[in-house]
Amino acid sequence: MNKHVSIEPFPPWEFIKEELNERNWTQDDLADVMGCSRQHVNRLLKGITSITPKSANELAAAFGTSAELWMNLQISYELSKAKVDDDNIAKRAKIYNEYPIRDLVKRGWIEKPSDVVDLEKSLCKLLNVSDLTETPQLAVAARKSTPYDSHTGSQWLWYNYARKMAAHVSAYQFKQAKFEKGLSEITSLAAYPEGVRQVPKYLAELGVRLVILKHIPSTKIDGAALWLGSKSPVVALSLRYDRIDNFWFTLMHELVHIKYGHVAPVDEDLSGNEESDIEKQANEEAANYLIPKEKLDSFISRHGKLIYQKNVIRFANARGVHPAIVVGQLKHRKKLPPTHLNKLQAKIREHIVGYALTDGWGDSPLAK
Repeated sequence: MNKHVSIEPFPPWEFIKEELNERNWTQDDLADVMGCSRQHVNRLLKGITSITPKSANELAAAFGTSAELWMNLQISYELSKAKVDDDNIAKRAKIYNEYPIRDLVKRGWIEKPSDVVDLEKSLCKLLNVSDLTETPQLAVAARKSTPYDSHTGSQWLWYNYARKMAAHVSAYQFKQAKFEKGLSEITSLAAYPEGVRQVPKYLAELGVRLVILKHIPSTKIDGAALWLGSKSPVVALSLRYDRIDNFWFTLMHELVHIKYGHVAPVDEDLSGNEESDIEKQANEEAANYLIPKEKLDSFISRHGKLIYQKNVIRFANARGVHPAIVVGQLKHRKKLPPTHLNKLQAKIREHIVGYALTDGWGDSPLAK
């Protein structure tokens, strides 16, 4: 096994002295040979003057060596004297690769770190772990676009911060029967953008805490179902897409996770193709709660490829949901082109922020 042995750097001027001793030359002799002043040679021998490309060529000519030898001796010596703490730099690089530190500081989640030890402590506190090599333990079911068999450091930060926020939200006692009844009725708020204002209070009465937490760059998180305890569910939404159809589908998706007590997957980019069985179930039931499958099937069979705006609006009104929700499901089934009927879309962020505990977009209620 190779062992790293620390060797004291050998100054280049010591090599010059050895060359002089071998030839029985004095400093004056070397000055005469090089055609320079004795003072210049003296400064080289004391290390006051560094070897430059010019003096390297002069020494090479005087001693019959290469100029590269003298330049390499000088550079190697300077590098050894300027050695930094490689381990700390490598550790910081690994942390910066795994976590968006600048974004965390900007959002007030951590203070600007003074050193790598301080940085590790701040991240461990956010992740609720004793060491960054430790895998966080958190009951979470989330909607995401990255592979479902692993979570990134940024995802864990988002989940844990959402959980931290949820601890500051009040809610009634969670009862399964009451929750499932409310789950089938909450879509009555989906007809208008303003309806989302009532969602936080409605969910709190069902024992579910709602928090709005802007996603961390590169996570692509849409939402997550978390658990403060076995009877304390939480829904966290990122509002990554400020659209009413995405809001309601993601919300219902997470509520289905709560209905079944799912704690395994995480949810990013629900429009992605990779789905586990749990996610497929959550997707299907979420869509069905908003628009019963048989009703949408009937609508599609009646209109075929000729789906006009007026038909969508009429159908949405009959189902008690916003037209954009109908459009979203039709596009998911590839019954409408991606650009068709986009004017029916509506923004909801402005309606939910201020009614639910929110972090992001200038709001950081838990930041120090």
